[in-house]
Amino acid sequence: MAAALIGEAFLFASIQVLCDRIVSTDFHDLFRQKKLDERLLLKLNMTLLTLSAALDDAEEKQISNLAVRKWLDELKHAVLDAEDLLDEIDTEALRCKVEGEGQTDKLTNKVWNLISPSRSNFYRSMNVEIEGLLQRLDGFVQQKVALGLTGDVAKKGSHRTPTTSLIHEPCVYGRDRDKENLLKVLFSDDASEDDVSIITIVGMGGVGKTTLARTLYNDDKVKEHFTLRSWACVSEDYDAIRVTKTLLESVTSKPCKMIDLNMLQVELREQLKRKKFLFVLDDLWNEKYIDWKCLQTPFTSGASGSKVIVTTRSENVASLMKNVPIQHLKPLSHEDCWMLLSKHAFGNENHNAHPTLEDIGKKIARKCNGLPLAAETLGGLLRGQLDFEEWNKLLNSSLWELPYDKSDILPALRLSYHYLPAPLKRCFVYCSIFPKDYEFKKEDMVLLWMAEGLIPQGFNGKRMEEMARSYFDELVSRSLLQKSTKHGFTMHDLLNDLGQFMSRGFFLRLEERESQEVKRLRHLSYARGEFDAAKKFEPLNGAKCLRTFLPISFDAWRRFYISKKFLHDLLPSLKRLRVLSLSRYQNVAEVPDSVGNLIHLRYLDLSRMAIVRLPDAVCTLYNLQTLLLSGCSALIKLPANMRKLINLRKLTLAGCSSLTEFPADMRELSSLQYLDVSGTTIEGMPVEIGRLKSLRTLTDFVVGKYTGSSIGELRELQHLQGRLRISNLQNVVDVVDALEANLKDKKELKDLELAWGVEEADDSQKERDVLDKLQPCVNLEKLTIRFYGGFSFPNWLGSSNSFSNIQFMCISDCKYCLSLPSFGQLPTLKELHIKRMNFVTKVGDEFYGDLNGDSVIQPFRSLKTLEFEKMPEWEDWLPSPNGGRCSDFPCLQVLIISYCKKLRGYLPNHLPCLKTLSVFGCGDLHLHDEWASINMDYLQNSLEIDIRGCPGLLPLIERVEKKFLSTLGISNFDAIQCLPKMKYLRRLTFRDCPTVSSLEFLSHEMMAELSSLEYLAIIWSFHSVRSFPLGVFPKLSTLIIQGCENLESFSIEGVDQNLSHLNQLSIWGCPNLASFPDGGLPTPNLRQLVVGRCKNLKSFPERIRTLTALEGLDISDLPNLVSFAQGGLPPNLQHFDVEGCDKVKPSVEWGLQGLVSLKQFQIVGEIWAPLLKEQLLLPTTLNGLRIAGPSSLKSLVDVKGLRHLASLRRLTIDDCPGLEFLPREGLQHLTSLQYLYIHRCPSLEFLPAEGLLHLTSLQELRIRGCPKLQFLPENGLPPSLSYLEIFSCSTLEKRYENKTGEDWAKISHIPCIEINNEVIISV
Repeated sequence: MAAALIGEAFLFASIQVLCDRIVSTDFHDLFRQKKLDERLLLKLNMTLLTLSAALDDAEEKQISNLAVRKWLDELKHAVLDAEDLLDEIDTEALRCKVEGEGQTDKLTNKVWNLISPSRSNFYRSMNVEIEGLLQRLDGFVQQKVALGLTGDVAKKGSHRTPTTSLIHEPCVYGRDRDKENLLKVLFSDDASEDDVSIITIVGMGGVGKTTLARTLYNDDKVKEHFTLRSWACVSEDYDAIRVTKTLLESVTSKPCKMIDLNMLQVELREQLKRKKFLFVLDDLWNEKYIDWKCLQTPFTSGASGSKVIVTTRSENVASLMKNVPIQHLKPLSHEDCWMLLSKHAFGNENHNAHPTLEDIGKKIARKCNGLPLAAETLGGLLRGQLDFEEWNKLLNSSLWELPYDKSDILPALRLSYHYLPAPLKRCFVYCSIFPKDYEFKKEDMVLLWMAEGLIPQGFNGKRMEEMARSYFDELVSRSLLQKSTKHGFTMHDLLNDLGQFMSRGFFLRLEERESQEVKRLRHLSYARGEFDAAKKFEPLNGAKCLRTFLPISFDAWRRFYISKKFLHDLLPSLKRLRVLSLSRYQNVAEVPDSVGNLIHLRYLDLSRMAIVRLPDAVCTLYNLQTLLLSGCSALIKLPANMRKLINLRKLTLAGCSSLTEFPADMRELSSLQYLDVSGTTIEGMPVEIGRLKSLRTLTDFVVGKYTGSSIGELRELQHLQGRLRISNLQNVVDVVDALEANLKDKKELKDLELAWGVEEADDSQKERDVLDKLQPCVNLEKLTIRFYGGFSFPNWLGSSNSFSNIQFMCISDCKYCLSLPSFGQLPTLKELHIKRMNFVTKVGDEFYGDLNGDSVIQPFRSLKTLEFEKMPEWEDWLPSPNGGRCSDFPCLQVLIISYCKKLRGYLPNHLPCLKTLSVFGCGDLHLHDEWASINMDYLQNSLEIDIRGCPGLLPLIERVEKKFLSTLGISNFDAIQCLPKMKYLRRLTFRDCPTVSSLEFLSHEMMAELSSLEYLAIIWSFHSVRSFPLGVFPKLSTLIIQGCENLESFSIEGVDQNLSHLNQLSIWGCPNLASFPDGGLPTPNLRQLVVGRCKNLKSFPERIRTLTALEGLDISDLPNLVSFAQGGLPPNLQHFDVEGCDKVKPSVEWGLQGLVSLKQFQIVGEIWAPLLKEQLLLPTTLNGLRIAGPSSLKSLVDVKGLRHLASLRRLTIDDCPGLEFLPREGLQHLTSLQYLYIHRCPSLEFLPAEGLLHLTSLQELRIRGCPKLQFLPENGLPPSLSYLEIFSCSTLEKRYENKTGEDWAKISHIPCIEINNEVIISV
């Protein structure tokens, strides 16, 4: 059924693009010049239009007619093939244009004869190809008639059942906070300008908007609060008369026969006069502002406090209201989904009554991904079904395969798709090429959509990028894409499933391939593996129609390698590619010349590869729009003929650190709109860069010393926007050039950085004049100035007339400047950073006002963050000339002062909005006597204070109002006597306070006052403390004690349940700690315990087996520890590490075999040797094991416990100097082993002669630092092995050297081999 909705959208948009291309001037010019049959173009256009007219009818009929559905599916493929054919012709026209073959009247017969035979053959075959396409399309026209498809189809309305106000949900889960927030708004009588508040609930289909609105509507207190209530289901078929009539009939409780909107609205207005009402307009889709204003006109007669609740999927609809903050409804938690699903599955019966179904039920609930409608649907399908097999069948099926008449979630989600404009449908479906939970960026998707031809060119005067961004924003607005991070977006899992279902047969994720035919596959994505051998891509043999080759990775920093066989054998056959990414494959040093045959290519991503040069063949990719080379640190040169890339719009070279120059003809790239050269070492911009008139984004303009464009060329780049960095400004020859740059008129620039070189300034006055002439536009939002060498700043820098929207400023390393600009007069400035201004000695009047010292109005009206860093000569910070009448920083939230060693005097007073105060290394800075009393009159925020080495600020701790202080950090002090009572403090850190008078500070009475403390860290402090009292912090969850030299013990006198909150305890570097309290630790919820470098510790806490919540236990460098884990280890350990504890004797009593939650384990040191040889039994569920350090270990046969580890996937044998043999018997039972690492075993001579063939799951074998090892197993390695590494093994390196070693043939079949850091991917 879902596929029924893609046909019309897919085909209509594609046919429209084809028709536009056919009638284009370039097409017809080529046909005339090459004396081809223009009549074929006209006939092709008419045929396509004929087919297009029947698409609406076909979309409706395919739901019930399989033949129509097949007709549509085949037509899609034919249209795509037609696109490729016409694109090939279009590319030939481009080639002629670039190569100068366009002027046929100037070509003599002799010249024509010189045109290559291949081109002549191409022109001759062109007519034949188009005729074949016409015959194919004519067949569809004839079938259209036979199937009874016409162009006369009436639009069908919505078939959905309207929503009602009656509650039918048995329970609403996970919406308590949403309901509480909205009830507060409903009960508030804050009147808007129209006396009616509009409350908008926004979310994707099925997320529970209607259910929440229904819950609010039927709340008893809501019923009492409002005189009138009415519910109207608006739906996608907006009808103002119907909605108004519904509201009127509800408030009058009478039927209404009026059909005139004016009469209806007049009557509704009369009924609402001076009455407080609540209306719910459910499922509003209409985005027309005029329609909304018209609909709500009668509402204004109601009493103050009246409310309207609107539910919608569209952010655009919500933005029309702009009345009350929008309530965005998020998906439910997995637990809430399970509760809802089980309620529908089991009815009133408790789900605990069916324990065998609970685990699988929770897995089914996760498929809902937070959508309550999906949970209800699946719960309903399982109602009365207690058979485990039925539940398992549903778990393993797709939601899109459920019976249409038994599912509500499918039509709910499909509806959002159905009402998208045709071009947006294709864009939405394309997003599903990415796997679930994959985060993509808006700009990346824009480039891909453009490359795939999903964005019309030059529509309504908009650039393609602008159009694509508007499409993306529309999908976000309609809740079809979701914002996940600041710059990232995802698709909800079920919408991803919908997109996949609709694109079936055209899109494929390689790792999810079943039996899908690839012959006509168009779009492919796959998850990068660390080593992608040719075998991985074998399923693509024959995929001649493929347009998209897109590797995906969730890991941003991992290394990846690809088979060169793929590059040289399979890639050249994919001639219809439009999108090709080979990014992050670090073994690729050169791109094959065959890439030049990929004539359809629009998008080429070669970023973060090892390429040194691009082949000249890249310059024949006349359609190329996007070329990404970021992070290619070895790239030294770009091709000389870059000018031929006449459609190139985006070129990224960020991080190409070896690139020092551009090709001479870069100025010819007339379509270039985005150029990123940050992180390169280019010495100047291309000559005449001003000819790049289309350029919108230029990340860095490097002013050359002897070559390249002058800064005056910026004058011609009138469309620059976003961020621009101008560097090496010391190379500006003439101040007039800076004026010619005309930055003042670049109104779209938002972020500007002006940077000089780090060397000493030759002419300070010239540098000031240059900066003066580089005054930016008043619209600028961010400005950074670095390494400026003038003695003073130009007046514009601190003038409110110069900036109307500046929000961020950073001035750094301007070491000759004697004073700061008048930043205080910038009314919109929110963030100010001043760093390394070496000659500034005073911050005073000039900082707040103008340079003449005139009285100023309120300075820093919007400033929220202020930072001073490393100002070595700064001595005085004076208040503004207002005489303390008001705050100098009324909105300041963050104040950071670091390493201003000469700064004296006082912190500013009157900081009513302060949230974070950090002061480091300012030993002479003090606190004004009135600081606390003045500030606390205004302070309303939770305050975080971090003071390091500033003794003059210690009184702050005592004076600050305790109820506001939430976080306190104190470093480099020795004069703290005691802390005041701070019962609201949540986080407290002491660092490098070794001589603090700790006995008084750590008094039980004082610490008991810290009743809200959750985090306490004492690091290299309180050296005189001998006993630390536990249990006095009732809410403490994390305790870190590090470097307390004289700490001997912990005391727990009087402890009842006060350690129940503690879940992390770390004790490290306390050399005199001898023991823990008798009886063990009363910490029932402790999850992490770390103890290390306590050389006198002899015994561990008793009865640690009772710590059932403990998940991580790490003990290290405890040379005198003897008593440990007597009675057994905690039963739920997931991580356990013992290292450097030479007197500990591992025992069977520990019960290692019973730790079924333990997944990773290390056997380190000689202490394990006896148990290894006897009866050490490890848990059979172990996934990873490292054996390191036992020098007496000679053979793995001695490790008896290995034979039981059937689940072991990773085994590391490291630093075993006595290990000589690795016999078969030691490893043969490890049938699940995938990774075997053998490191630093200098005595190892033999691997099992009969081979490792029994390790049938082995994928990686790494051998490092084994100089005596002479052979790999004689009988070979397991066929599953995909990676072999040999490093620092001199004999092996020579024997198996790439292609020349005597035994190279024995390992050459392995997909990826790395020998001494040389990566060889041979297959």
